Amino acid sequence: MEFLGFIAGFCTTLSLVPQVIKVIRTRQTRDIALGMYVLMVIGVFFWLLYGLSTKSPSVIVANSITLVLSLIILVYKLREK
Repeated sequence: MEFLGFIAGFCTTLSLVPQVIKVIRTRQTRDIALGMYVLMVIGVFFWLLYGLSTKSPSVIVANSITLVLSLIILVYKLREK
């Protein structure tokens, strides 16, 4: 089952990479909803805490990377304001 968790985590985490690349290249976040990324960062942070408490490597790895990627987008969004 942990293998399935790694596959799911890889797919969902990888989905953020094109957005992060676009935001870094263009420095444009006008069309990104601030509320969505605030909630995303909070939710991923709690998923990471859950993974740490259950000692689930797939949840820990996926959410650690997703948290970093989401924070990058959020920081760029907050800089735009």
